[in-house]
This record gives sequence, C-alpha cells and structure tokens, in this order.
Amino acid sequence: MKKNQHKQEKQKTKNSTSAKKKEPLWLWGGLALFIIIGAVAYYYYQPPSTLSARATPAQIVLGEQLFSENCLSCHGAKATGENPAQSRGGQKADGSYLAPALNGKGHAWHHPNEMLFSTVKNGSVAKDSPMRGFKDKLSDDDIVAVLQYVKSLWPDEIQVRHAMR
Repeated sequence: MKKNQHKQEKQKTKNSTSAKKKEPLWLWGGLALFIIIGAVAYYYYQPPSTLSARATPAQIVLGEQLFSENCLSCHGAKATGENPAQSRGGQKADGSYLAPALNGKGHAWHHPNEMLFSTVKNGSVAKDSPMRGFKDKLSDDDIVAVLQYVKSLWPDEIQVRHAMR
C-alpha cells in the first residue's frame, strides 16, 4: 500500500512540475512575439540610411523640385517659412499655426533625421498642426531627397551640428 501511495505522490509531483514547465513556454512565446513585432515596427519607421549620408547633387536637384511642388506653398521659397519674419513659426490670429522656416533659421535642424523623416512621411505628431504626411504622395527616396535639399540650405555650422546628433 505504501508503495502505491508513494507512486501516486510521485505522479502528482511529476504532473504539477510538467504543468509548471509548460507555463513559461507561453510566456516565452509571448515575449518572442512582442520582440518580433517591435523589431518590425522599428525597421518600418526608420528612415533610409541614405538620409545620414552626404547628399548627392542629383538628390538636391530632385529635392528642390519636389519641395517646390509639395512644400513651398506652406514653407516658402528656399524654405524661409510661411512668414520669414517669424522663422520659428508661431500662431496666426485665427489660431492656426504658421509653417516654420526649414532653412536653418527655424527649429527643424534640432530634430534627428528619424523625426524629420517621420514628420514628412506621417505628418506632425502635434494634433493642432496643419502639417500632414506625404506617405501617399512621395516615396521614401523622394522624402530623403526633399530633406537632403532642405539640409543643403542650412549653414555649414548647423549641418555639422546636426550630423553629430
């Protein structure tokens, strides 16, 4: 009888141990899925590495053309801003916002490439900003060309400081 009881206790211990071992597998599976989704999202929202590289003359020419077609109406000729007297933008009398200068006199150069790229592609994160994304109109390479053109307007000192970000 004792042997049989000992066997039953051993079986109970074995069953509870195997149940405990299965539980972490679910946790590990969930963690792996979370990491995979995070990696895909990180990759998807990263700008092309060419944005960090030195601009080519062809990129700047294309960027200037695309800027004229898509950005000039808000950000002004040579990216001087909607109101060059207020290069950092600001609020209009009607409560809407001025498009800031992007030529180095505004604040765009303070932001890393990833944020600049995301703003052009997806629009501003500020809910009250009129800046809308161009992901349905411009390819990633087009966005890079526009940003390379804008960065070419920055004074050398600002270009160097931005590259260190």
